[in-house]
Amino acid sequence: MQNLIENHLYKRSPISYLLWPISFKYSLILKLRRLLTKQRYKSKCKIISVGNIVSGGSGKTPFTIFLTNYLKEKGFKIAVSHRGYKGKFENENKLISDENEVFDFARDAGDEAFLLASKLKGIPVIVGKNRRLSIRILEEKFPNLDYIILDDSFQHLKVFHDLDFVVFNEIGGIGNGFILPAGILREPLSALKYSDYIVFNGDGEIPNQIKKYNKPILQGEYRIKCFSDKDGNKIQPVGKLALLSGIGLPRSFENTIRKTDLSFEKHFCFPDHYDFKDKAILQKIETELKKERIDQLLITEKDFAKLRFIKHNLPLVVVEVEFVLEKPEELKF
Repeated sequence: MQNLIENHLYKRSPISYLLWPISFKYSLILKLRRLLTKQRYKSKCKIISVGNIVSGGSGKTPFTIFLTNYLKEKGFKIAVSHRGYKGKFENENKLISDENEVFDFARDAGDEAFLLASKLKGIPVIVGKNRRLSIRILEEKFPNLDYIILDDSFQHLKVFHDLDFVVFNEIGGIGNGFILPAGILREPLSALKYSDYIVFNGDGEIPNQIKKYNKPILQGEYRIKCFSDKDGNKIQPVGKLALLSGIGLPRSFENTIRKTDLSFEKHFCFPDHYDFKDKAILQKIETELKKERIDQLLITEKDFAKLRFIKHNLPLVVVEVEFVLEKPEELKF
């Protein structure tokens, strides 16, 4: 079944061609939407959007963390807005951290939002799908802000963006080049003309379909910063290893591990944003680890944002990564 999905979304197949007429009509609607959306909320401070035009993981949140730290080091005052996907506050607008602390209820804000608040100490982070309201709250509470970064906002047209970064991952690329549901594109590649920077996450060749829009392309990749245990202590993985993830592109996590000297026996893959609340599933993994004599289970920080609050006996090792640009001098503010 997984191979069928892979063939459909990432390689042109009879299924993708069968669905293409639906995708074509959908793409026309999306193009009209961009053309007809005129009145947008203009913030008092500059708005930066970090988004993508593909479904699934591309590396938006790690790039948001990188960009926030980059601007902070330059002396700018920054805040971050996230939708809080699948979190408790997605349908309300709630500040989950400020310049002094990460609030206790941030754990309920969704995995990516909690990760942002945890990694960006001293940076206000707000969640809620109403981005206009989030911006107004941030403007009121933090009147000296220079920039507000909207994570996952390229398709959010109700707010004026001063800068748009569109992120691609080398693993997924542009898929088969078709729009949903025939491919992985959220909207036509022609939407790249509305971007200011294209960010390519990976060290491979950048597709010509992306290059042709003549936008500045920032190339970089995930690099492992350190490994840590559940208490945050730095450790080094030892023994027989396996992977566990619930992310958009599991192969991206595998590639990150393969770039080290580590090898792994298997990868327990779950859907993106999987909550791991099913105790039977966790017990099944524990049993399989014991059966195959796996010593440690490497997981992403995004998944640990959920598993850290769930009772289990999994021998977790958190893989802390950072996004690194090849040529940071090409990023200009």
